[in-house]
Amino acid sequence: MAKQRTQNITIKNISYSMEYHIENGNLVFFLKGKLSADNSEQVKDEIMSIIAEHSDEKIVFDLDDLSYISSSGLRVLLAVQKMKKPEKVVVRNVGNGVYSIFHMTGFTQIMDIQVKLREISLEGATVIGRGQSSVVYKYDAETIVKLYNPRVPLEKIQQEIDFSKKAFVAGIPTAISFQLLTCNGAYGAMFEMVDHADTVGRTITAHPEDFDTIMKKFVETYQIIHHTNLKKEDGFVSLKDTWNKWANGMEANGSFTAAEADMLREMIDAIPERSTMVHCDFHAGNVMYQRNEIVVIDMADIGYGHPIFDLAGGAFHARYSYFEKRQKVHGMNQANMLRFWDTLLKLYFKTEDGEKLQEIKEMCEAFGLLRGALFPMKHVQIDPETKAFHVNETREHLFPRMKWAMQQVGKLDTFFDQV
Repeated sequence: MAKQRTQNITIKNISYSMEYHIENGNLVFFLKGKLSADNSEQVKDEIMSIIAEHSDEKIVFDLDDLSYISSSGLRVLLAVQKMKKPEKVVVRNVGNGVYSIFHMTGFTQIMDIQVKLREISLEGATVIGRGQSSVVYKYDAETIVKLYNPRVPLEKIQQEIDFSKKAFVAGIPTAISFQLLTCNGAYGAMFEMVDHADTVGRTITAHPEDFDTIMKKFVETYQIIHHTNLKKEDGFVSLKDTWNKWANGMEANGSFTAAEADMLREMIDAIPERSTMVHCDFHAGNVMYQRNEIVVIDMADIGYGHPIFDLAGGAFHARYSYFEKRQKVHGMNQANMLRFWDTLLKLYFKTEDGEKLQEIKEMCEAFGLLRGALFPMKHVQIDPETKAFHVNETREHLFPRMKWAMQQVGKLDTFFDQV
C-alpha cells in the first residue's frame, strides 16, 4: 500500500481529516471525524480534485473513523457515485450509527455499503470441527464461528454466507448464517449453533448402532438437495463454470499443460446440463446430525448442475480414505468411510444389485479422479506436497484412461434418470 497524500481540515471547530491511498488499483479515501454542512463543499472539491488525478482507479471510501455524516455529506458521496455510474462505489467499514443513516436514506441500494466487521476473541473457545480451509469453534450456547485460513479470499467467505441464506430459503436444512467478523487478523463467519449436534462421521464413530438410521437421513437430505432447482438469476453459479475455472487455473499455474487441461475441460463440458442444486462438498464431516435430523453446513461452493458433481466428491473421499488427514476431516476410519460410501450408493440409487452397484461405482470413480485433478484449485491453501500428489495421481490414473472416463460420462443419463 502506498500513501499518496494526506489532507487535514478543521472548520468551525468541526474536526475532520482525510487521507487517501492507492490499494491494488483502488483509490481509497479514509474519511475521519464528522462530514457535515460545515465542511462538505470543501471536502467535495478536494475529493474531486484527487479523483481527476487518478481517473483510472476504482473508488473506495473507508469510514472506519467517521463518526457522523449529514445530508450534505451524503451528497458528496452521491456526486462521486453519479460520476462513476454504472459502477457501484464501495463504502466500507461503516459503523452502526452511520450505516443506519445510509439504510434510512436508501444509499444501501445505490452504493456498495459494507458494514464494519465485528472483532471477536476465540480465546478458550472449543474447537468442534476442522477442514481444509477453516476451523470451527463453539462461540457460545447459540452460535458457532467458522474461522478461515488467511489464504481464503474474503469474497469466498461472503459467498458462503450469502449462499447459506439462499439455500435456507430454498428449503435446505442448513444453519442460519449471521455475519462476517474478524479474529486475530483472520476472517470468520458466525452461524447458528446446531444444538446437541456433531458431524455425521463422528456420530457414526461414537454410535455405530445408529449407522443405518443416520445413513437413511443423510441420503434423504442428499436427494432433497438434488431435487431442488436453482436459478442463475438468483445469484447461483453453474458447477460446470466453476470446474472449468478450476481447470483453467491448473493450466495457468503450470500444474497441467494446455493439452492436459483440454482433456479435463472436455470431460467437464460433456456432463449433461441440469439446474439441480449441487452442494459440491457434501460429506460426513460437512453435515451435522442433530436429534435424528440432518443439518447441512459449508455452503461456499453451492451451485447448480448435474448431481455427479456431488457424487464425485464421495468417490474422491472413498479413494483417499487411507489418508489420516482425510479420516480426521470425516471423523471416521477407513473401514467406516468405505462402508459409508457403499451404503450411500445403495440407498441413493435404490439397488442391492452388486453388478449394477459396481458399474455405478466405476462411473463415480471417473469423476472422483476429475475432482482430484481440480482439488488444488478448490483448496488453494493446501501445501505443495498435497498439490503435487494430486497432479501426479491425475497423470497416472486419469489422463491415460480418458477414453474410459468419457465412456463413464455416457452412463450419467442412464443411472441418474432412474433416481
